[in-house]
Formats: sequence, structure tokens, C-alpha cells
Amino acid sequence: MTFQPLFAALNLEIGDLLYYLIVFAILLWVVKHYAWGPVTKMMEKRRKQVSDDLDHAASDRQRAELLANQRAAALQKSKQDATQIISDARTNAEKTKQSIISDADQEAATIKKQAKADAEQAKADALNAAQAQVADLSVTIAGKVIAKNLSAEDQKDLVDQFVKGLKD
Repeated sequence: MTFQPLFAALNLEIGDLLYYLIVFAILLWVVKHYAWGPVTKMMEKRRKQVSDDLDHAASDRQRAELLANQRAAALQKSKQDATQIISDARTNAEKTKQSIISDADQEAATIKKQAKADAEQAKADALNAAQAQVADLSVTIAGKVIAKNLSAEDQKDLVDQFVKGLKD
């Protein structure tokens, strides 16, 4: 099989064919050396940058998740602390309330006891004063009725007997 009819049909000669092949090979070498190499380096650099960016983004995402979890834990702890503080405040308020009520009850009992003692003392004083007045009146009346002066000792005995009669 000869390629001559094919070359003749294409109007190509072997010299032209070799020239085109050599020019094509030189062009491939130039493209590989000046274009393909830098493009390959640029694509490799870009691939590496994208890979690094993805790794960096993954680590940033993990860090963000860790911070979010820490914030959530801190928020939960803050809520628990707030709940505990409120509970403690309520407990302290209840204790204070009970203490105030207890102190007020004790003070009221003391005041009541003192008032009762004061009332009894006032009653005793009033009775003594009334007794003294009754004794004076009795002596005065008795002196006028009997028309004689009693001695102080006789007056006292008379009054004591009269007071004993009032008590019974």
C-alpha cells in the first residue's frame, strides 16, 4: 500500500509533510515548555491552595463548633447558677421571714407579760390606795361617831379589821 495516491490527493509532498511534523513538534515543545509547565504549576498551586483552604475551613468549623459548645455549656451553667441564686435567695428570705415572725411573737409575748404585770401592779397599787383612803375615811367617820380620839394603834387595828371584812 502506498501513500502516494493519498498524498497526491491531498497535494502534499513528503518534504512538506516532514516540515509540518517538525514545526508541529517544535510548537509542542514550545507550548510544553512555556505554556504547559506554567499552567500545570499554576493548576497545582491552585489545587494545593484549594486543599489548604478546605482543610483550614474544616479546622475553623471544628473550632467554631467547639466554641459554640463551650458557649452553650457556659450559658447552661449560668442558668443553673441563676436558678441556684434565686433558690438561695428564696430560702434566705423564708428564714428571715420566720426569724422576724418569731422575734415579733416573742416581743409580743414579752409586752403582753409586762402589760399583765403592770396591770396587776396598778391594781395592787389602786387597792392599797383605796385601802388607805377607806382607812382614813373609816377613822374619820369612827372618830366622829364615837366622838373620842382613838390612839394610832387602835385606829390601825380597826382599819385592818375593816379591810379584812372587805376582802371576805
